[in-house]
Amino acid sequence: MILKNTTKAKLKAGQAAIGIRLDFSSPYVVESLAGLGYDFAYFDLEHGPSSEESCQDMFRATEIAGVTPLVRVSSYDPGYVARFLDSGAMGIIFPHCNTKQDAEAAVRAVKYPPDGERGAGGRPLTLSGMPIADYIREANRETMVITMIEEMEALKNLPEILTVEGLDVLWVGRVDLSVSSGIPGKVDDPKIQDAVKRIITEGNAAGKVVGVGAVSVQRPEQIREFINQGARFFSLDTTAILRSASRNILQSIRSE
Repeated sequence: MILKNTTKAKLKAGQAAIGIRLDFSSPYVVESLAGLGYDFAYFDLEHGPSSEESCQDMFRATEIAGVTPLVRVSSYDPGYVARFLDSGAMGIIFPHCNTKQDAEAAVRAVKYPPDGERGAGGRPLTLSGMPIADYIREANRETMVITMIEEMEALKNLPEILTVEGLDVLWVGRVDLSVSSGIPGKVDDPKIQDAVKRIITEGNAAGKVVGVGAVSVQRPEQIREFINQGARFFSLDTTAILRSASRNILQSIRSE
């Protein structure tokens, strides 16, 4: 049998999903933090040094923790993407999705024919013990395609991007969007806020789940604010979580 993508099921049920982001390799941290009740753990290979091999150990840690393993890749190349899927990833996060063609390429890389171009093979298929045809049908249903909207070009092409079948989540990368807008780091600027609202509104109208990135662990209440606007996919940075918790503990000790 194939593992069920509990994050995808939760989103389909109209609920919000909250995960953790790691830009470093540590199965122990994944097991310890993800098991607290997060929905997914995503491993950022665009901005971190993790390798394909180290991801395999972290995928196993997500199985222990009962969360969905996702990978943020640095390329749309189908062969590169397949290496993570064949090792156990249940969804791929594609950065810089600026055009309809980018979104279509993302779907093709993740899905088996007839929905895409992914080649059959890998650990999940072998361990499933299923006939290949059954496995392909199940895998296409359970895997996730998440595209990041993080540049002004993507905003211009948003209507076309939203027409692509197979996109599960449009994730707003607010930091890169602010850089592209000429106001680096100002994710709370009205220009960025208006862009986020537009993406949420148009994404929901097209039947897509919309997520919002760059939520500070110092302001977790922002997630509730974005949920009220219609967004339902979020992550918190693990390094920031560890630093914040450590700082609070240390300050508490010293204040006494």
